[in-house]
Amino acid sequence: MLQDLNQKQVSTIKMPLDLPDSIRAAQESALKNLGVSLSESTKLAEAVMMLSAFYVKNPEKSSPWHEVWAQIAYLAYYMPLNWWRLCGVVSRGQQLNFFTGFEHYIDFGSGLGSLGFAFDESQLSFISGTCVETAKQAINLHRGLADQSLTPLVWNQGSTPEQIKPNTLAAFSYSFTELEKLPDWVSDCDGLLIVEPSTQEDSRRLQTLRGELLTQGWHVWGPCTHAEPCPLLVLSDRDWCHDRFQWTQPAWLKQIENKMPIKNGTLPCSWLMMRRDPPAIADKPQKLDLGRMTGDLLEYKGFSKQLMCRGRAREFVSWQRRDFKKNTPEIGRGDLVRISQGLDVKGNEVRPKFFEDIVKI
Repeated sequence: MLQDLNQKQVSTIKMPLDLPDSIRAAQESALKNLGVSLSESTKLAEAVMMLSAFYVKNPEKSSPWHEVWAQIAYLAYYMPLNWWRLCGVVSRGQQLNFFTGFEHYIDFGSGLGSLGFAFDESQLSFISGTCVETAKQAINLHRGLADQSLTPLVWNQGSTPEQIKPNTLAAFSYSFTELEKLPDWVSDCDGLLIVEPSTQEDSRRLQTLRGELLTQGWHVWGPCTHAEPCPLLVLSDRDWCHDRFQWTQPAWLKQIENKMPIKNGTLPCSWLMMRRDPPAIADKPQKLDLGRMTGDLLEYKGFSKQLMCRGRAREFVSWQRRDFKKNTPEIGRGDLVRISQGLDVKGNEVRPKFFEDIVKI
């Protein structure tokens, strides 16, 4: 019998326990201005379900920022959830030194500023941040939330930044899914960060974009540890690459979810980080020893295995029960690993013998 070993899917990423006090205070103040309190979980849940139903019925329409119930849903639920996800993604990027050298960022489709708040949580400060957002209501709410931002922010109520400065990171947080293609101005930037939903469609589209950007001279920094064709895209019609972050819900957010069928036990998403310059690891011989777990740990009779990516092959790490008993290493989906050379390979299975053969970084 196949089962999901959640207790083994422990990510290296340590998620914050709650929103920063300054954002919580601004969040509660904004909700009060909309006639609701953060303690009124039933009303908040109703607003969230209305927004969810809107997206199900109108997948191609713009977000209904003009509706009070939509503003409530974003403030109380979607902004915090996106912030937690983005904290995880930013931590992945810091592990790769991805953000080093960037002085400016453009947050396209900035909404309520979850990405900027994630930068703040990780103590990443820039000379400037440009928030591109078409909805005036979202801009006004974001201004109130971002009063203590580490990075000076400006807002652009349009679809195109006014100017691309040197050392600029282009960021798309749940906004590329609404576009047919990347805007032309991205080609003038030095880095690109895209975070998308963890759906099969969105993730495989992101994997396709990765390949296109590689042909245009971009270098992939993450989640891939290689620049080969994506094995999940080329060798499979159904696999998709996405991350998952473990977290602990604060009581106020759990109270909202208790009133809804929606549950977020973990926080999945797909993401891509690319730069004009190659990753520093590219010049080191040990680059071939790096991989990333792209699947959950699954148990079979006699062994457990986990999908891993380190090149063009679609591979699984197979932990044989005779070697590891029930002590399978705790490596979460999305975690970066160091792989010993010369391991046994049987078909598409890499078979370590010792714990030190595949080590979480």
